[in-house]
Amino acid sequence: MWTDTRPPAELPKLFERGADVISLAGGLPDLDVLPLDEISAQLGRLVRLGGRLALQYTTPHVAKSLVPAVADLMGREGGRADADNLIPTSGSQMGLTAVALALGAPGDTILTQTPAYPGATAAFRTAGLLPHAAPEDAEGLDPAGLRRVVAELRAAGRTVRLLYTNPTFQNPTGATLAVPRRAEVLAACRELDLLLVEDNPYGLLGFDGTTTTLFQALDPERVVYLGTFSKIFAPGLRSGWIAAPAHLRHDLGRVAEIISLSPSALAQGALAAYHSRSGWDTLIDRYRDSYRERCALMADALEAELGADSPWHWQRPGGGFYLWLRHRDRADAGPYARAAADRGVSVVPGGHFSIDGEHAHGLRLCFSNVPRKKIAEAVGRLSAALTEPSLTEPSSVGRELAEVAG
Repeated sequence: MWTDTRPPAELPKLFERGADVISLAGGLPDLDVLPLDEISAQLGRLVRLGGRLALQYTTPHVAKSLVPAVADLMGREGGRADADNLIPTSGSQMGLTAVALALGAPGDTILTQTPAYPGATAAFRTAGLLPHAAPEDAEGLDPAGLRRVVAELRAAGRTVRLLYTNPTFQNPTGATLAVPRRAEVLAACRELDLLLVEDNPYGLLGFDGTTTTLFQALDPERVVYLGTFSKIFAPGLRSGWIAAPAHLRHDLGRVAEIISLSPSALAQGALAAYHSRSGWDTLIDRYRDSYRERCALMADALEAELGADSPWHWQRPGGGFYLWLRHRDRADAGPYARAAADRGVSVVPGGHFSIDGEHAHGLRLCFSNVPRKKIAEAVGRLSAALTEPSLTEPSSVGRELAEVAG
């Protein structure tokens, strides 16, 4: 079974072998849509007129000028941005680490939606927390299962205080949890006295422009919300935020300050200037158009190459960055990923998104950054690997898992 404990930033490197490699591995945005001349002019103006402040240390707060940009983004999904309870981060990864250190204690169990973003489980484990798969059914997180599992864990003497979820266009599956189910999950969290950690990098990237109401909008005192500018602007600025419940603001802010000391005044100023002059609408629409087209090209190519009888199945996502392939017989996807690398295409096997190997039969394909003209070629190479005769027979372990799973 494929397992790896490398940091998430290193995962795409595992399968890249030379200039001819087409990468479907790393979750990179399509920065071709950025208006670079406009951004360059705004950065130049910011440094020229206020460089002594923009390039200096600053206080550990979301800048007053940036609060409207955050409020605009969160408001599009029904969320609330209270300036007093916003904590600056260098992106969601720092937010995850701050949450784990501030709100958990070594040895605590954190329930985690799986398959899970590897950076989240890495942050939790670094803080000494023990990730445990949150129960799910065909509709996603299962409130009844949540009650059962928490009761079992607490009866066994384990401390459970946190539930982590990436509920909209999830990494790696692309799935979105429906609003009625979100309300049910929150009701279970209130009964169980669980804090819910909502990680939302992709929520505004629905291909048709629709959005889904945030957990944070439904219960802002129960939800710790992690936001980032990396997917709707650019990751190079390393800027994001935590929208904290008021009673947790001090603890989270203290840990965030320890981690970073000072947020980047230059990055916050650049983002605030862009929003003030241009708003978010045009840029977000450009991103949506780019990802909708790339996703359609990849899904169409998979259907053409693999066909309806393939042991690999997937669903077209409604937004985000990813397609998630799963092997019907639960065969370990690691050998298929290596076979794909031998053919010059890199993907990430599902073991990286598992807590204990439970999703090793999956493959994550990222369409967001691959050149459009290369998508069909990449899928052709991948298809050759997925149908390689020496790999098509499921292992005895795979057959046994399939039988257990029904």
